[in-house]
Amino acid sequence: MEVRCLGEDEAWDLFRQKVGEITLESHPDIPALARIVVERCRGSPLAVNVLAAVMAGKNSVQEWRYAIDSLTLSAAKFSGTEDEILPVLKVSYDNIKDERVKQCFQYCALFKKGGHIWRNDLVEYWVDEGIIDGREDRYKAEEECYGIVRYLVNACLLVEHKYGNTVTMPSQVHELALWVASNLGEEKENFIVKPNEKLGEIPKVKNWGEVSRMSLSENEIKKISCSPVCPKLRTLLLGFNNLEKISSGFFMCMPNLVVLDLTTNIGLRELPDGISRLVSLQYLNLSHTDIKQLPIASLRELKRLQHLNLEFTGFLKEIAGISSLSNLQVLKLYASFDLDINLVEELELLEHLKVLTVSVGDAYVWEQLMSNPRLASCARNVYFYECEAGETGIISLAETSSRLEDLTIYESNIREIKIDQRGKMCNFMYLVKVEISECQGLQDLTWLLFAPNLGWLDVRESPQIEEIISKEKAARFMDGEADESILPFLKLKYLDLACLEQLSSIYWSALSFPCLKKISVFGCPNLWKLPLGSSSANGCNLVIHGEEEWIEELQWDEEGIKERFTLKGRKSEPVTAYPQNQSELEMLRKRVVDLEEENRTIKQRLERIERFFWQQQQLQQLRMSPQSSIPTMAHPQGPQLARMLPPQTVIHQQRQTQTTLPDMPLKS
Repeated sequence: MEVRCLGEDEAWDLFRQKVGEITLESHPDIPALARIVVERCRGSPLAVNVLAAVMAGKNSVQEWRYAIDSLTLSAAKFSGTEDEILPVLKVSYDNIKDERVKQCFQYCALFKKGGHIWRNDLVEYWVDEGIIDGREDRYKAEEECYGIVRYLVNACLLVEHKYGNTVTMPSQVHELALWVASNLGEEKENFIVKPNEKLGEIPKVKNWGEVSRMSLSENEIKKISCSPVCPKLRTLLLGFNNLEKISSGFFMCMPNLVVLDLTTNIGLRELPDGISRLVSLQYLNLSHTDIKQLPIASLRELKRLQHLNLEFTGFLKEIAGISSLSNLQVLKLYASFDLDINLVEELELLEHLKVLTVSVGDAYVWEQLMSNPRLASCARNVYFYECEAGETGIISLAETSSRLEDLTIYESNIREIKIDQRGKMCNFMYLVKVEISECQGLQDLTWLLFAPNLGWLDVRESPQIEEIISKEKAARFMDGEADESILPFLKLKYLDLACLEQLSSIYWSALSFPCLKKISVFGCPNLWKLPLGSSSANGCNLVIHGEEEWIEELQWDEEGIKERFTLKGRKSEPVTAYPQNQSELEMLRKRVVDLEEENRTIKQRLERIERFFWQQQQLQQLRMSPQSSIPTMAHPQGPQLARMLPPQTVIHQQRQTQTTLPDMPLKS
C-alpha cells in the first residue's frame, strides 16, 4: 500500500505532536535544529514517527546536533541505495543500546515483509534461540521479550495490530533489518529470507557455509532431498508449506541448528531419522502436521531440546517416552490427544518443565495433574473437550495453576468448577480468555472472581447457567458475606453470551467496567438487566448488541443511563461458534472488515482457525468421498452436521475412530 508523503507543514506538525512541546521548548535553539531533522525525513510519515520517538525527551542542544551528524553519516553509508528513508531508520536502530534488542529486531526480518507476526511466536523464538536467556527463569525471560516488543513498537520499528496479538514490520524497516543482519549488506547470504515466494523446492544457495538463518515459510515446497552442509545455520523456518517428505540427509550437517519450525505442513506424516543429528536443537514445532508417530529414539539424541510443540496433531496417537527429553521446558499438546494417566506420570519426570498446554477428556486424569503442584503451575492453555467429570460433575483448579492463560470447555458435563484454595486466596492473574460452549449442568462461573485480568469471556449454549457471578457462592468463597471490594471484570473488554436459556443475572449490582468495549447478548430470554450504572458509563464507549426486542425491553435502574451507551439491535440469529464452510468464512471476513468492533467475537474465532482451515476442508472432502473408509459421524442431525464440524471436533474424531484416514490425494 502506497503511503502519501507529507507536506512540509504536515510533517512538522506530526513531528511536533509526537516529540512533545516540552522537549521542543527546553532550549531556544532546539526548534531550528528540529526543523533540520524533519527535513531529512523527506515527507515520510514513518521516518517522522521514528525520529520523533528517538528525539522525545532529548533536552540538550548537543543531543540534537549529534542526531543531525548521525543522519549525515548514515546517509553516506546508504549512498548506494535509492531509498532516502533508510538512513533515517538506521539512526533509530543505532539508538538501541542493548545488543540483545538489536538481535531481536534483526530476527523480525525473517518474516514476510508487511505481514503479521504473532507476538507469542517472537517471544518463543527469542527465548529458545537464546537471544534472551531463559535457562534459569523462563517466565522472567518471556516478560522481558514482551517488553522488547513494546519497545520496538514505541520506537515505530514495529506496528502493533489493533487487537494486540500481532505486529507488523513496515517494508522499509524490514529492508533495514535485513541490511544490518547481513553485516551492512556485505554478507547477503547470512540471512536467506524468501517467505511467500511460491517456491517449489529449497532454493539454490551459493555458499551454504555462510547461512545463519533461513526463512522459507508460506511457500509450496513438497519434498526436500538435498543434503547441504550448514555449519553456521541456527534458524530454519519451513512452516506453512506443502511438505510431505524430508530426506534423512537434509539434517545431517546442521550441527548448530537451534530453531526448526515445521508448523502447518499438512502432508508431513513422519520425521526422518536424520533429525537425531540436530544435537544443538532447542526448539521444534510440529503443530498442525499429520505426523503419526513421534520418533522418540531419534529425539532422545536431542539433549538440548527444550521446546516441543505438538498442538493440533490429530493423527498422533501417543508420545510414550517423552520423559526421555529431560531438558524440556515447554510441551504443547493442545488439541492433539487427551491427557491420560501414563502421560501424567511421564510429565512428572520432566523436572525442568515450565509451560504445558493440554487437552482433557477425563476429569479424573485432570485431578491427577492438579494434585501435582509443579505440573499445575505449568498449565497455560487447557481445552476440555467431551470431558466426563464423573458423578460429582466437578473439576478443580489448583491454587498453583496461577499461570493459566486460556481455558476452553466444549461439549462437557462439567457441573461445577471448584477452586482449591487450601486456606489461601487464589489469583489467576494471567488468565485472559475463557470460552465455554455446550457445557451441561454448569450453573455459574463465580470462580472468575479470582481472574482479575480476564479480557474476553464467551459463554454459549449451556442451558443450565443461571448466573455468571453468584452472590451466594461469592460469599462462600469469601468465608462470609460477598465482599464487594473484590470486583470482577475490571479488565474485561468483550463479553459474549448466547443461547443461555436460564441466565438471569451477570452480577447482582452495577459494575464500573473501565475497559469494556462490547457486550453481545443473543438467545438469553431471562436476562433483562445488565450490571450497568452511572459508574459504568464514565469515559466509556460501550456498544451493546442483541435482538431488537431484547434491546427495547432492557431494564435500567438509573434514569438517563441508557442513552450513554450505544445500543445495536439485530433481527438475525447469532453467528454459530465456528464457520461452517468456505463461503461463510468469506462472509465473516467481510463482516469483520465492515463492522470492526461489532464483530470482535467473529474476529477472534477467525484468528483461531485461519491456520488450519485448509486441513479441516481436506478432511471433510475425504470423509464425503465415496472411496473414503471413514464412517459418518453419529449425531442427532445426521450427515449434514458432519460437514460443519469445528477443527477441534475433527481432530478429536480422528483419534477416536478405529479407521485410519486414507493418504491425502496428490495435487495434479
